[in-house]
Amino acid sequence: MIADYTEVPVCHVDDLADGEMKEVSVGDTDVLLVRADGQFYALHPHCAHYHAPLAKGLLNGYRLVCPWHNTCFDVRNGQRLEAPALSGLPTHEVRIEDNQVFVRLTTAQETQDNPMSSPDEASEETYVIVGGGGAGAFAAEAMREGGFTGKILMLTSSSQVPYDRPNCSKEYLQDEAPDEWMPLRSEEFYKNYGIEVRTGQKVTQLDPAKKSIELASGETITYDKVLLCSGGKPNTLPGMDSELEGVYPLRSLHDSSTLRELGKQGKRVVIIGSSFIGLEGAMSLRKLGATVTVVGMEAVPFAKILGEKIGRVVQKWHEAEGIQFHLGRKVDHLEGDGAVSAVVLDNGERLPADFVLLGLGVKPRTNFLTDVPLEKDGGIKTDEYLRVTDDLYAAGDIVHYPVADGYQRIEHWKVAGQQGYVVGMNMAKPGEMPYREVPFFWTNQQGNRINYIGQATQVDDIVYDGDPSTDDSFLAFYVQANEIKAVAGLKRDQDIIAIRELMQADRMPSVETVRKGVEWVSALKKG
Repeated sequence: MIADYTEVPVCHVDDLADGEMKEVSVGDTDVLLVRADGQFYALHPHCAHYHAPLAKGLLNGYRLVCPWHNTCFDVRNGQRLEAPALSGLPTHEVRIEDNQVFVRLTTAQETQDNPMSSPDEASEETYVIVGGGGAGAFAAEAMREGGFTGKILMLTSSSQVPYDRPNCSKEYLQDEAPDEWMPLRSEEFYKNYGIEVRTGQKVTQLDPAKKSIELASGETITYDKVLLCSGGKPNTLPGMDSELEGVYPLRSLHDSSTLRELGKQGKRVVIIGSSFIGLEGAMSLRKLGATVTVVGMEAVPFAKILGEKIGRVVQKWHEAEGIQFHLGRKVDHLEGDGAVSAVVLDNGERLPADFVLLGLGVKPRTNFLTDVPLEKDGGIKTDEYLRVTDDLYAAGDIVHYPVADGYQRIEHWKVAGQQGYVVGMNMAKPGEMPYREVPFFWTNQQGNRINYIGQATQVDDIVYDGDPSTDDSFLAFYVQANEIKAVAGLKRDQDIIAIRELMQADRMPSVETVRKGVEWVSALKKG
């Protein structure tokens, strides 16, 4: 770092074409230099989320998209535009002289927060957030960003302030992420912005007509506006003995911490469920030294979502690490005298187990609502502004939101975070921002990050760019009703970004064009 922030020439103006970016050095400090619409900008070079190198991402106009998890920033001011990062990027001064580009460092900070209003203690308005997950965390900050200065109260049954839930099945479970990495924000941050986070608060009833919330403690809270983002409740095995010890979900930081200690002891675990949480949990517990067996109803993991070809590849990755599979099988019952000792399958096979992890998905946690219409799965239908009724909003795992061909409900971290941001802005400024984001999620399977964009409810065909069974990188295009509805990719980060940007702009090429092959970054730039 240059102590006096000296101005330094970093390149010639012709070294960077419009729409390009590269890392440059200003003394001992790396800076991302960007040229957009003829102007040069200098920003911190690593994403505010997991520190991905942004030079390996993609620039679309003023939108800079992270290569790993598709956080989006505005290069003009560094502000964060899309989750999963909460913070934006610091910017530095740029000057052009004699066709040379000069950069002067203006800060040593690695992140900067979007501008937010300060709370006004004289305000009598109260906005309540029911739920302390990603949606709630983003919503609270968006309310302040949107100009709301009243009281913000977040109620969460967790004992923790909002934390990085995706990490609970990955690095944290593997004991590679310390406790201090997990909170999304410090308690001091929430205090400074007047966001009261009350942990250990179970909501037992919410009545929108009375604008009242009942807590398990007996306390009643009234509100002016409320956001429902209560998340999902882990599914259990039908007919399972709920008193049997040693059977765990993997939903919370507490769950992950408990499972981590068991994994370190080298115990035998049977994981029931062969989808994303189940197999990420299998990967992490195996890394700790546990003996891991996975039971799944599908004959091939992820067959319905990613297709059998990719599913078989993922299964091989896990088998190479010593994980055993029993697929195409159901669990008949669990054995144990007080504590689980075995899982018995529908074919009579008995799998010894010191503990069991249930990876069976979740259902919307909405049983506390009074006089709020629910969908068949327990979710809540909203309009495009994520509004249920006047002064009642919803975001995250519980929401059925409108799309071109109906409604959809998505259980992804980035989706929850971005919905939280949108709904917080709309609560502060009604009708400010419709939610029209193309869904995105990522999964880590034995060190291989698969990114997935869009949503296909029924896959009619899969078009491949690269062969998942032989190539170390590929794209898979999921066709529904003769349209590309979703795409999965391994080590094709820029292509995934370009495709998502094209989907977002309703410029996705036809299935026939995709079959012939597309240079995705070029296709995006042509727009």
